[in-house]
Formats: sequence, structure tokens, C-alpha cells
Amino acid sequence: MNRLFLPVCGCLLLAFLFMRVPACAQQTDTIAADTSLVEKFLGLFEEADAGDIPEMKRSRKQQVDELLKAILEEPGKLQFSGVATTSLQVPLVNDPTWKGVGSFDIFAYVSFGANALLFFDLEAGGGQGPDALIPNISGLNADAGGGDGKGQNLTVLEAWTEFKMFQEIFTVTFGKIDPTNYFDNNLHANDETSQFISGVFVNNPVLPVGLNSPGIHFRTTFLKRFYIQYGHFMADPDSPDIMTNHLKLLETGLKVFRGSGWEANLRVFGHEQPLANHTRGYGLSFDQLIANNFSIFARYGENSNELAGWQGIKKAWSGGIGFQKTVLQREFKIGLAYAETWAWQANDPEKLAEFYFSTQLNKWVFVTPNAQWLQSYLPEVGEHFLAGLRINFSY
Repeated sequence: MNRLFLPVCGCLLLAFLFMRVPACAQQTDTIAADTSLVEKFLGLFEEADAGDIPEMKRSRKQQVDELLKAILEEPGKLQFSGVATTSLQVPLVNDPTWKGVGSFDIFAYVSFGANALLFFDLEAGGGQGPDALIPNISGLNADAGGGDGKGQNLTVLEAWTEFKMFQEIFTVTFGKIDPTNYFDNNLHANDETSQFISGVFVNNPVLPVGLNSPGIHFRTTFLKRFYIQYGHFMADPDSPDIMTNHLKLLETGLKVFRGSGWEANLRVFGHEQPLANHTRGYGLSFDQLIANNFSIFARYGENSNELAGWQGIKKAWSGGIGFQKTVLQREFKIGLAYAETWAWQANDPEKLAEFYFSTQLNKWVFVTPNAQWLQSYLPEVGEHFLAGLRINFSY
């Protein structure tokens, strides 16, 4: 998932800071209101506020909901923001080889009234990471291979329009979409730029999702606790016929203890891949906050035999724990996770464990050392230990 909502903070902050500069004396009331909104946003980074905000409310997407609504009420203003992530990883062997990965995204979005949003994501990235050295199916760096994989050109990663209706009960999104922004979400393991860097902890590996492609997504929410969503995407973005071969995704989810320090989410999804003779698979995703600061998560997924033969993944499960605390107005996060993934017709699963420690240097910069252990499903590849460092900038 996603990088989609992480950088919005920087853009929203700049937009409202610009609004604080008075053009004339008559703007005093408007400026005061804008200033109050900015101060409220900045307060999210203070220990007194963040310490009492449940994990779900501290997420990047949730933090900017109010500001996003304010921008949606001012249609026609084109906004820009960006995010840059760089990482270094090294397999700890007799002759260590350092591998670097870098990605840069430029985001642009504009509203057309209070319930319509147009969004673009341009991405450039380079570096294959340690996956180029160590054959595996878990993904040692989910941020690798952005753009053309060489960082030599910009790619239109996403371009979509979203409409909300009936007081945001029903949402429709269409355009070039990343399905993982909507399906198989997980509060504590879903973002390679700020959480676990291993691909198996970002999304369920049984999902037969390839490149972002044209599609449409529907979501309806009941009582802010239960939702159903459906996605229809081109399975082959290079196909000359946009009306054929559609990947289908269906998911439902339930939230309990909403707004408390024990908030929990359960999601169940199913998928159908037309390129594999319309065969199917399913998956589960669970996360829970414990006493505001601790968290647990788990995933499981399995494909039918024919889909597993086409994709190469039969089934997978993962789980982990985390801790998050704000100290001296700085956020500190710790995560530990373990996964087992079965390749098609493999005798033993591939095993992967990751530990990370994230430190917030300021409102825009996060530094994250991490360590990984891999036991490949291929006997000739064997066991590997890796150390890494990731730096994320958003503005």
C-alpha cells in the first residue's frame, strides 16, 4: 500500500501555511480560522495530543482527514506534494555487497467541489535491492523497482478521480489505480516507506496483482464500522481491449471498539484472475491496537491450485507485534514480524523475519534501521542475514 497517503501531510501543511499570509486587512477572520486549523494539525505531533490518540487516528491518512475536507471545500486549487525514500541493505556474508534503492514521488491533486477529487502520482525509482542478489519470493525490499527500475524516467503510477455520495457512505474511484491501496489493508504492516520494508509484510503475496492498471473501485460503509468494496481492474495493462480480462477483487471488513485504545479491524477478501482461467483465491487480514501503544497484526491467504501454478504462490501467513510512543514530540516505532510463504509445489515454506526501529528526526524526516533473516525455499540459496537503513522524507 501504500505511499498514497504518507506525503499528503507535507502538501496540506504548505497549502495552509500559504493561506496564513494576509493579502489585505479584510482577510483577518479567514486567516485566524486557517491559523487555528494549522495549529490543530501541528498539535498532532505534540506528545500531549498524540499520546492519547489511538493508533488508527495517528495514521497519516487519518491525521489529515479534516484538512483534506477543508481543501475539498475550496475547489479548483491544484496542490502538490512529494515523498522521497532511500534505503541501503547489505547481506551479512563473507564478502558483503551493499545494495541501494531510491524512489521519488510527485503528487498532484485538485478538488471539484466537496465530494470530488482528482489525483495524480508521478514516480521515478532506481535500484533492485538485495532481491537481485538473493533469489526469494518474499521480497526483501518492497520499494525496489519503482518507475522503470533504473530511475531514468517518470512513470504515471496513478491517475484517478474519486466521488463520494450520500454523506460519504458510498465512494467510487476510477482511473489508473493501485488495487493495494484499497484491498488487503493493514494498519501496522502496509507501507514499505514507514513500516516493514519486506514485501511479504506490505501485502499478502497470494494477491495476483501486477502493475497498476485502469479500473474502477466501489466502496460502501455502514455505521462507520462495516464496509463492502469491489474492484474491477485490467489484468493486462498492455491489452489493446480495455473491456476484456478483468481482475476482480471483493472485500468486506469490520471494525470493533472504534475510537478506543483497543480498536481492531478484521478483513476478508477474495480475488479472481482471468489470465489464469478465472481461478480464485482468498485472504484474511487482522490488526488490533492494545492500550493505545502496542499493536498486533496477522495475515493469511491461499490460492487455488491452478492460480498457484500461474502465479507461483500457493499460500502464505504472517504475523507481528509493534510498539509506538511519542517522546519529546518525536515518534518512535518498533516492529517485529515473521512470515512463511509456500511456493507452488515447494516442499518447505520460505521463512522471513524482520525487525525495525523508526525514529522521527522532525515532522518530515524518519530514519529506520532494520534487520532481516531469510530462509529461502530453495535449498541452494539457504539462510541469509541482512542489515539495512531507510530514510524517508515527505513534504
